[in-house]
Amino acid sequence: MKILVHFDFDDEQIDDMARMARSHGDHHLVRVKEEAEAVLEAADAEVLLGRFAPAVCAAAPKLRWIQSFSAGMDKFLFPEIIERDVVITNMAGMYAPQGGEHAWALLLALSRGIASSAVAHQERRWGGGACVELTGGTLGIVGLGGFGLETAKRAQGYDMTIIALDPVRTDPPDGVSEVSPPTSDNIISLLQRSDAVIIACPLTDETYHMIGDRQLAAMKKTAYLVCVSRGGIIDETALVRALEQGGLAGAGLDVVEQEPLPGESPLWSAPNLLLTPHRAGASQHRPRKTFEFFRANLDRYLRGEKLENIVDKKLGY
Repeated sequence: MKILVHFDFDDEQIDDMARMARSHGDHHLVRVKEEAEAVLEAADAEVLLGRFAPAVCAAAPKLRWIQSFSAGMDKFLFPEIIERDVVITNMAGMYAPQGGEHAWALLLALSRGIASSAVAHQERRWGGGACVELTGGTLGIVGLGGFGLETAKRAQGYDMTIIALDPVRTDPPDGVSEVSPPTSDNIISLLQRSDAVIIACPLTDETYHMIGDRQLAAMKKTAYLVCVSRGGIIDETALVRALEQGGLAGAGLDVVEQEPLPGESPLWSAPNLLLTPHRAGASQHRPRKTFEFFRANLDRYLRGEKLENIVDKKLGY
């Protein structure tokens, strides 16, 4: 069996996976660095690890399993691969701790006026923004996947009441007071009750522009909104309008609908907005975690065992 690897693993990691594959039988692991090279090698590949462009998948009629390097699948599930009998697994949960840290960092920076203090620092001026106490408040989390659960863990240290929306979970995990399905009414209710809201759900047809004018108008004017999962869930035009009109105290975005963010985007000049360049999943441990998960899932596949993190291609996660 041919195993095609299109990802930036180092030589030692590739050799390790190749040895492991050979230990299970006559399996040949091939590394490619460019999409054109992947297309040439794809004809007899059964497994594809890493990047999977439409052209590569189209050139791989024997393909049975794809291991994605990403947790979110919104940019990868093109129509042809959804319809094919190909299993896709993702990295859901593997980057969750740093995602929770990043969400919390944005929320703290907003509530403690860190951004204003940083500007004052650059101007050699002693000053900063308003400081708000989060302890004892209510945190709303939209999406209790890895990012959402890790954010909830951190909120518990601040004695916050945590309420959440999730399409799959029905029982509240430890520390979460309640979980409800993400209906239109439930979204409005969560926004009305929360002192801070973290968006941690995937981008799907159902969640695209889920937070728009009506939803933002439901938030407390003193509340903060943070998104660390995917751009496109928040209607950015509506968000800028709400910030300019004082509809909420501030927002933090690690993700935007078009990345990199175009220079003409009004987000750049929106008041009380913090932007980071899609870094919530980053950490010094990510390369190691990615390799270890790829290797473990490949071992499961070769043993005929159930794979971890199988994606429902119709749902998008």
